[in-house]
Amino acid sequence: MEPLDTDVDGRRDALGTADERVRFAWRAVGTEPQTAVRVVVTDGESTVWDSGRVATDRPWLRSPSGLRFAPWRRLGWEARIESGATVTTAGGTFTPAPVDDREWSGAEWLTAAPSPAATTDTSPRERCHDGSLAAPVLTTTVPSGAPVVRALLAVAAGGHVDVRLDGALATDEVLSPTTTHWDQRVQVVLHDLTAALADGGAHDLALELGRGFFGMTNANVWAWERAPWHAEARARALLRLERADGGVEVIRTDRDWLARRGTILLDDLYGGEVHDLRRRPGRPLAEPAVPATVVTGPAGHFEARLEPPIRVVEELAPTAVVEAAPGEWVVTFPRVIAGWVRLRLPGGSPGETVRIRYGERLRADGLPNADEEKHYFADGFQTDEVTLDDDAVEWEPRFSYKGFRHVQLSGWPGAPTAADVTARVVRTDVERTSTFAVDDALLQWIHDATMHTVENNLHGYPTDTPKYEKNGWTGDAAVGADMFLTNTYSAGLLTKWVQDLAETVVPGHPPALIAPNAGVFGVDTQAPVWHSALVTVPWDVYRHTGDPAVLERHVDVIEAYARFEVSRSPGGIADTILGDWVAPGTDPGGGNPPEDSRVPATAFLVRILDTVARIDEVLGRDPSWAIEAAASVRAAFVETFIVDGAVRGERDEGFRQSHQVLALAFDVVPSGPLRASIAAALADDVRARGDHLDTGAIGTKWLLPVLTDAGYADLALAVARQTTAPSWGAWREAGATSTFEHWDLAARSHGHYFLGTVDDWLTGYVAGIRPIEPGWRRFLVAPAVCGPVGSASCSVRTPYGTAAVDWRVEGDEVALTVTVPPGTSAEVRLPSGGIEQVGPGTHTLLTEPTPEAPGAARHAR
Repeated sequence: MEPLDTDVDGRRDALGTADERVRFAWRAVGTEPQTAVRVVVTDGESTVWDSGRVATDRPWLRSPSGLRFAPWRRLGWEARIESGATVTTAGGTFTPAPVDDREWSGAEWLTAAPSPAATTDTSPRERCHDGSLAAPVLTTTVPSGAPVVRALLAVAAGGHVDVRLDGALATDEVLSPTTTHWDQRVQVVLHDLTAALADGGAHDLALELGRGFFGMTNANVWAWERAPWHAEARARALLRLERADGGVEVIRTDRDWLARRGTILLDDLYGGEVHDLRRRPGRPLAEPAVPATVVTGPAGHFEARLEPPIRVVEELAPTAVVEAAPGEWVVTFPRVIAGWVRLRLPGGSPGETVRIRYGERLRADGLPNADEEKHYFADGFQTDEVTLDDDAVEWEPRFSYKGFRHVQLSGWPGAPTAADVTARVVRTDVERTSTFAVDDALLQWIHDATMHTVENNLHGYPTDTPKYEKNGWTGDAAVGADMFLTNTYSAGLLTKWVQDLAETVVPGHPPALIAPNAGVFGVDTQAPVWHSALVTVPWDVYRHTGDPAVLERHVDVIEAYARFEVSRSPGGIADTILGDWVAPGTDPGGGNPPEDSRVPATAFLVRILDTVARIDEVLGRDPSWAIEAAASVRAAFVETFIVDGAVRGERDEGFRQSHQVLALAFDVVPSGPLRASIAAALADDVRARGDHLDTGAIGTKWLLPVLTDAGYADLALAVARQTTAPSWGAWREAGATSTFEHWDLAARSHGHYFLGTVDDWLTGYVAGIRPIEPGWRRFLVAPAVCGPVGSASCSVRTPYGTAAVDWRVEGDEVALTVTVPPGTSAEVRLPSGGIEQVGPGTHTLLTEPTPEAPGAARHAR
């Protein structure tokens, strides 16, 4: 029997899953479609759930509502899959996390007792050296006993927790648990410590606490320091030991634990960290341990973490170490990353302080740009400090990450070498689930740089630069979700984030502009272009996974928001404070272009209503109200904004490419001559600009697909291959390794993905593969630029298996190979104009490229 790729809630042999509505998934084999499945969950020899035979072609099954699996137990599961006359089995194990308070054996929330500050008249970074803000370290002893056959540690926290055994890190997770609205949800993380505790000996267990967004001291424009949950970092933990003699021992956080303030004098997600190695246990400035302080925990209910953990996923060696000024060493790495550096610090200089400043680019003086130009933060930015002890040690920060390619080392005793500095890449450990290759070096660079940037911005949710904001901006996720889901296993992360966003909604008000949110910034605004993420991101998750669970959970709040947006759009015309952000010509630090903001707002209102109607149809609800409202808004759009065959707002300053793009991409205007006229006007403007785009974060996602679908694939390719600003090629010519926050080379950030959404066109139109039914049950293969491009390939791991296309021009023919997973089908639109319907298996087709306007009018979205 061929082994199958299986998972539980997106993880293999999952530890710390939810205890109900658990999703069991497998990959099909063979060519026969699945017809039925039976899933059985066991605890040892006992059956705890038997689904019975379920007629379904979906390669997954959820446990029913109301059935809860016991926490802590390693449960087995097996799926018996029927495919025609063939029966295949798949399975694995999973361990639910304890999310009910009764399952915590009375464990209490702990922190360290407050330390009196010497002064409160200075900033936290200035006053932290008195130890009053140092990170709490909670400690206890694991007693000796019979050998341990399984040791599980459940941790919940306000902030983040590093787990240590006998002084060494006991897990590979960092910045764990993930940020939530702690007054609504508190994540429970389960760690397996069996290997470290198997000997049954006595061990020291320590929990070091980081502030994160829970206890931030740094005043900032997003008001994290004023969040309703704000308090000192705290943790609740329970260690469950199963011993070889059959005994079960529970060690819980309580008043018998000890606490001390450790070496981390200050940790700040924006500012960086201040460490003093002289405060290590046994060192001159070490604080004594005293009884831990029992405190009240965050108000939110417990939930199992859905998304993968944040980890150090890669290490990079420097490409250069240069003394840019006397005593100022600049270390450069191969590309822009999110994370931090690990230093091999010399000994023999106790009391000396090494300062580390991080930047994505170099200033004119050769030093990294660690400057914060907008003054969003009151107390430092992207800077770590570490005071040395006598010993040579390896050191790294633990509770803050940075966006950088270069670091500046100040105060280093002697001269650092490349061996002394290692970059540690830190992000949510999502798997890359696609491959993409093209014989055009620039197009390949765009994809690779975009994917690095996407991954740099996954930290428990999609962020908007690891250097500056670290916030979950809604508009960014709305345009990026397709790209995330095509290329990474990010459905869990996005599902978690949709919950964050839904929690910002108050009845009769829109979602916030960022999520998670401290409840102050971007609340109660008018920005449907950004708010649309509440509707479209769950829909994108459904489109790529085929699983309606995220729609079921949030349909009421989604529908209520859509009705609210209609109610504040008089005559069907909406407005927005955020439009086609960072279009060419706007301030490099960010801004709207000189456009009539009602045009994108109204186009997005159509998209919101259309998507709500589709959601209602999927869930068996009545979509008629949304369909009727969308028709009214379409009519208002056409009446108000169509002028001489193009889309123009009375407040526009000149022709706006994005207006045409949105009208076509969202089918706001009816089919026929008007669509052709708008597309022609768009193409004319692109050519008039020398084959350059003039779109920002919103229009860029759909520009090249719209041009290609309208018969202008050659023009779309010319825009993609452009090397003068504004273009992706201009970034590459400037030496970029990532995508920028603005087309201008003076862009504030070099770590922003929303202008890289052209990747949807690369995978979907250049390689030519994209879903047309939820879960990739049916997908389209339609390469659009065969001939001008010589070859391309793309594979995507779908719920049914790997779907792939590989094509190349061979003389006067195009050889095209399509891989179709079991249970799915593909519609293949050949470059010559023919259409083939193909089922499971691998198919090779030969065709001729179209001589003029490759892909013209043959490539539906």
